[in-house]
Amino acid sequence: MELCKATAEDAQAIWDLRNSAILAGCEGFYDDKSLARWTEGELTQSFTAVVAQGFYVVKDGPRVVGCIMLDLTHPELKGGEGQLEAVFVAPDMMGRGVGKLLMAFVEELALAQGINRLRLESTLNAVPFYRACGFGEEARSLYHSPRGFTLDCCLMYKNLAAKP
Repeated sequence: MELCKATAEDAQAIWDLRNSAILAGCEGFYDDKSLARWTEGELTQSFTAVVAQGFYVVKDGPRVVGCIMLDLTHPELKGGEGQLEAVFVAPDMMGRGVGKLLMAFVEELALAQGINRLRLESTLNAVPFYRACGFGEEARSLYHSPRGFTLDCCLMYKNLAAKP
């Protein structure tokens, strides 16, 4: 497996990965109507631009099996914080270390950019994964989709420390 910067050419694969991960991972945590609304639509130019600008991917050969983005412009961030976005792993690769590889990478990326605290809005199904990665300070919250609906989520934080 290879971890690399995403390109615009990866956008469709990331869009498809996002949708399959949501449908497989969030089933039973959110109702079918919410999942359908969350995953409806097609790849957009704006999503493609965001992918090219800030996404990183894990590839297994040519196949994208995981993705992540570190957002430093999220409006709720305080000084020294970064927001994790779009952490998705292919359903058939869940539990095989892809997510932990992405998390370790983005923590190093954050530290290199002077970020000492990460914030994320976790889906309810992913809370145990993030806890295992050292996130805490949990608070129930609402994810406000740009598509005009909300989902229950868990706001979580992790303080980062430079490695000796």
